[in-house]
Amino acid sequence: MKLYIVISDTHGDILPAKKIIEQYPQNDGFIHLGDFYKDAYIIKSHYPDLNVITVPGNCDFTYDIPTDLVLEIEGKRILLTHGHRYNVKNGIDRLEKKALQDNIDVVLFGHTHSPLHDYRSNITFVNPGSMGFPRGFSSPTYALLEISKNGLEARIMDA
Repeated sequence: MKLYIVISDTHGDILPAKKIIEQYPQNDGFIHLGDFYKDAYIIKSHYPDLNVITVPGNCDFTYDIPTDLVLEIEGKRILLTHGHRYNVKNGIDRLEKKALQDNIDVVLFGHTHSPLHDYRSNITFVNPGSMGFPRGFSSPTYALLEISKNGLEARIMDA
């Protein structure tokens, strides 16, 4: 089984992320879904052995890394995106269409600052919420993604 910590929208506030990493020292990866994606590199400097994976968000102003990334882990195809290019603040229909088109099993996205865990069209959608400016929750949230050949489990957690 593989365990991934998933965060988004840190907006410069990395202290909660560092506390989460300390809680799960045996994780297989740390995924940052944009909006201050450079915070992921700062975290990497504190934890050099940590497998850090990141995509930029709408506040990142970069052209040197792709806005979408597809990973294959334990036979599952996982789409990482910030979500702004799919207008996720107005629903996940466009993101669902993209996932179906690309044969995706799990979609990880941010942008709304509100956590979401949904399942539709045989696809798991997870938005970990925000580390920097949570909406709808009083504290920052993140997600844990556990993947095995037999299945997957995603959980939204309070930081």
